[in-house]
Amino acid sequence: MLITKEEAISLILAFSKDHKISSKTKLNKLLARLNLFMIPIDVDFNLNKYGSYNSELELATTPFYETYTYPWQGANWSGLRLVPQGELLAEKVINTKIKKILPEEDITKLKKTIYSLSELGAGQISEEEHKDLLVDPDERHKLQQRINIVHIELLDLNSEAKKISDENPTDVRFAALVEYCYYLSKYLKEKAFKNLEETEYDFEANMFNYYFMYILAKEVVPFLKKQIQEERKDIIRINRYYQYFVNVARTRYSFSLDNPDLKSLIS
Repeated sequence: MLITKEEAISLILAFSKDHKISSKTKLNKLLARLNLFMIPIDVDFNLNKYGSYNSELELATTPFYETYTYPWQGANWSGLRLVPQGELLAEKVINTKIKKILPEEDITKLKKTIYSLSELGAGQISEEEHKDLLVDPDERHKLQQRINIVHIELLDLNSEAKKISDENPTDVRFAALVEYCYYLSKYLKEKAFKNLEETEYDFEANMFNYYFMYILAKEVVPFLKKQIQEERKDIIRINRYYQYFVNVARTRYSFSLDNPDLKSLIS
């Protein structure tokens, strides 16, 4: 399941202050943030010096939102605001898709996060993203440390998961998630981040590299470490993580179950 571009934009506008966004760059940043909540959206991002960016994303009027102009520093600027049909679409997306992905507490956190970020300038949002994802060359040593720690922890978890009995379907699903995450970390360490320069931005990099590494480090690995000790596994969260990684990649990312050459990437 993917959230379409129009659904994602309507969702962002619905959660933003005054239901509007003041620039294309700001819209890019807020849409990208959905990935860190593991909401798969049909918008691809590459890295430029400002962080996540999609050059094809434009401010345009649709049945769900409309462009508007406003004066700032002696010039007219364009923004995007929600219209009634967009409010209905956002509500529908929440009820039919988001609630299948996120528990209520995470939906509340998502709303608060988007609202808070919408009050900031695009540059401030970029700084927040850079700090979270470690995209700056000055943070390269921290990124390498994150990559190494995540991979080592998943190597150990994968060894432990192989000992789990295959009699319980939930345990099997858990072991499959651990294995998938281990090979994803192996791909990120040995392929995606193999040739990072110490002084240059990783220009045009697929942002899934950074999103996935962040999600593994901050949420998935801590969850797996706790769950492997538990007799009863949290199947809802297991499915949520697995479905995000699988669905968001598909034909848009090299490490995908749909890629016929996947084995060569992890050998």
